[in-house]
Amino acid sequence: MKNSVNPTVVDASDKVSTGEIIAYGMGGVASTMPSEFKKSFSMPFLTDVVGLPIQLMGTITMLMTIWDAINDSIIGGIADRTNSRWGKYRPHMYIGGFLSAVVTILLFVNPNWGSTGNLIYATVLLLLWSVFFTQFGVPWQALNSVMSTDPNQRNLLLTSRQMAGFFAGAAVGIMTLPIVNALGGGNMGWLAAASVVGIITTITAILSANGAKRKDYPGSIPTPPPMHLTQQLNIIIQNPAVIFSSLAFGMVSLIQALGAAINLYYLRIVVQNTGILSITSALGLISSIVFIPMIPKLIRVFGKIPLVVIGLAIYMINPMILFFLRENATPLQVIVLALISNLGFAICNIVILSFIPDCIDYTEYKFGTAQAGLINASITFMRKFCAAFATFIVGTLLAMVNYDPDIITPEVVDMILNIRIYIPLILAAFCLLFLRLYPITAKFGQEMRAELKARRAAANS
Repeated sequence: MKNSVNPTVVDASDKVSTGEIIAYGMGGVASTMPSEFKKSFSMPFLTDVVGLPIQLMGTITMLMTIWDAINDSIIGGIADRTNSRWGKYRPHMYIGGFLSAVVTILLFVNPNWGSTGNLIYATVLLLLWSVFFTQFGVPWQALNSVMSTDPNQRNLLLTSRQMAGFFAGAAVGIMTLPIVNALGGGNMGWLAAASVVGIITTITAILSANGAKRKDYPGSIPTPPPMHLTQQLNIIIQNPAVIFSSLAFGMVSLIQALGAAINLYYLRIVVQNTGILSITSALGLISSIVFIPMIPKLIRVFGKIPLVVIGLAIYMINPMILFFLRENATPLQVIVLALISNLGFAICNIVILSFIPDCIDYTEYKFGTAQAGLINASITFMRKFCAAFATFIVGTLLAMVNYDPDIITPEVVDMILNIRIYIPLILAAFCLLFLRLYPITAKFGQEMRAELKARRAAANS
């Protein structure tokens, strides 16, 4: 069903330049590259190289990711109330971008301190990673809402960041295993790959923060009035837009995180061809270059909620076909199915992210305060909280069939396939339910923004 959206004239103060759009998008590299690298490879590294138990690492990784999610609200509140010579959000981007890069590198070091020492080392690094990654990510995401109030300008910023993010995610898939294998497949290979990720993360974080100077400088962004924790919780609990967009985002994120967590095991054990990862990443990058710039137009044509439903339907083609193929899928079929999944996830992820500025406007509309950092943090909390269970699910289920990296059994093969088939289908059904309950339709969004514009004009007169 199409939703007609009338074009609006963009005020000069709301316009963002091409350079600012590109610079903001660079944050997508600084955010996505370390995240995808950790999500896709930290568990196989810690279990197959360092030698830690798979169920234990799945549980610890889950707990650390839940802490990462809780940490979002803390960092969001701190960022909203920061006032410095570099602005409100940019100081956190500089610090968080650099330190998350350093910790990403250290996470892929095998200290050889024995089983207990290695476990403590990995746990501490996972804890620190979540803090510094959040310190960059939440303030950077908040800038999407404060750099412009115009929905089309916001969509351009969002598209830029998603395009850069897909480049970064594809780059991780293309380069990682070739670098690791070129250096013998052991400790040095993983350290070299992590170092490349760390260097790129640092550079792009700096570029992104520098690009927001015109919008984020001392006194440019109003500091929300002090609020007690109970007041903040009430804003979230009584906010159906935030609740249901968060839950929908959480389901999509868990589907994607589950695929990332099981993918290397699937390619190595079931398909027995890890080289497919580089191929699918490269082809995914090409398709993203073609398709992602089209998404803002698709949003205007179909509307946000119907487009997420379309994306989910595309994503679910993979598990439905794999249900019939099972372990008999050929490498070509695996590549095609991976590309279909990438397309579906790109649609869902970008469009649900575009809900966030609407939720910030909704919060201002209902409660009289935008709280950009808090709302971003609340929504990303649920995304991370749900995604945290991916490693726990994979680790627990593989441990139930006595996973051993050196032994392939029919039970392990069946379990890997069942994880890839049934769980995504169940999660997609929940996502559709939450989308049904999300209150911001295209028509209501237009009315809400018009009233907010009138309120702001009256307040400034």
